[in-house]
Amino acid sequence: GASLVLLSPVFVMLICLMKLSDPKSSVFFKQKRLTRFNQKFTIYKFRSQYQKYDGTTPEEAFTKMGKPELIKEYRSNGDSLENDPRITRMGKFLRATSLDELPQIYNVFKGDISIVGPRPLIPEEMEQFSKHNIILSVKPGMTGLATVSGRRDIPFEERRKIDMYYVQNWSFWLDLVIILRTFVMVLRRDGAR
Repeated sequence: GASLVLLSPVFVMLICLMKLSDPKSSVFFKQKRLTRFNQKFTIYKFRSQYQKYDGTTPEEAFTKMGKPELIKEYRSNGDSLENDPRITRMGKFLRATSLDELPQIYNVFKGDISIVGPRPLIPEEMEQFSKHNIILSVKPGMTGLATVSGRRDIPFEERRKIDMYYVQNWSFWLDLVIILRTFVMVLRRDGAR
């Protein structure tokens, strides 16, 4: 609760900037994700992509905009593009600074996620992973071992293996190291897209 109060000036400033840059779009991006024991919850982020692509997979979005050739490039590049046409100008700044993740503090406050844990996945992503029951035995996190091990610079399968390692080797000290490495990454903007 205290963190939400302390960060409220940052929230207000970002909301004003987002409304100035894109008055018609909603400020928050909401999406169903999976938490412990396969329970669904709504995750909150500051919007970083155009609202017209909400609820679409990258494949659907790139096809919708008439650029299906970007699908292969996106997937082979660890689910990212240098200049992703779905991302707004303000969204690029939010992602580069990781400020788009700030509203997830509300999810931590609600008990949906932890500070540290595996990345909260959408149900369709989780279906691609055969050992999802192990990952779903713990709460996902705002940050995690996969995040500090390369963020989006490593493929989906590799990130899930790292999540598996985290779940099976959890310790207080590992969480502490991940939190410290997250601060360093955010300050250096490593892997932020």
